[in-house]
Amino acid sequence: MTGKAQLSSAARRRRLCVLGYLIVSGGLMRIPAAGPAMPSSDEILARIEGESNRRHVLLTEYSGSRKYTLESFRFGKQAAVAVLMSYRQLEGERYTVVTRSGSDRLNGIIDQVLASEASASVPPENTRHQITSANYRVRLIGTEVAAGRSCYVLALSPRVRNRFLIVGKAWVDAGSYAVVRLEGQFAASVSIFLGAPRISEEFIEVNGFWLPSRVRSVTSTFLLGQAELDIFFSNYRIDREPVSHQ
Repeated sequence: MTGKAQLSSAARRRRLCVLGYLIVSGGLMRIPAAGPAMPSSDEILARIEGESNRRHVLLTEYSGSRKYTLESFRFGKQAAVAVLMSYRQLEGERYTVVTRSGSDRLNGIIDQVLASEASASVPPENTRHQITSANYRVRLIGTEVAAGRSCYVLALSPRVRNRFLIVGKAWVDAGSYAVVRLEGQFAASVSIFLGAPRISEEFIEVNGFWLPSRVRSVTSTFLLGQAELDIFFSNYRIDREPVSHQ
């Protein structure tokens, strides 16, 4: 290699070194920073329990309106019941029927649903359907947007087979760790009429608390055939009591 060729080769190497330095130090090539680590399934479950405990302490009383609509496709009949609901922490939910219409038989089934919900809302019975480590095994399966929030999606597997728990999925707000959506099937029969329905439940934020906005359950039983129950929630009013710090 001639001296001129050696000089030219050395100059090219220097230029490449200078260019590499400029790319790295001058920011022409950005290496993306690592994002925050995804919490584990157990960490998400623990934070869900923490949010539930916060709600239990602060949400001592609230009220609202509900409309229950039950339709039997086999018999071509429908019933609707509108109620006022009031909740007190030690007493659970109480209902006052405002209006009712449609099939007497289906009205009777809605009354059974109301009675079941009332008994399930009273302590300590209400703890049996909460998403806790005592009730569920969970597995993080991804992230999605639900209710306008960035959410962790958990697969739910009940630890025990009972009518309060579902086999399905929960969408958990990544900021507050409140459950904003549920989908699945009840792990055991709810009643002889409704069997073990498939259920979807949506929630809405009211004064910092996520409360149900709609529940839709679909079932097929020998006595009722294919049927659908829709529950719409509205007119929430939150009554907070001061928390003692003594």
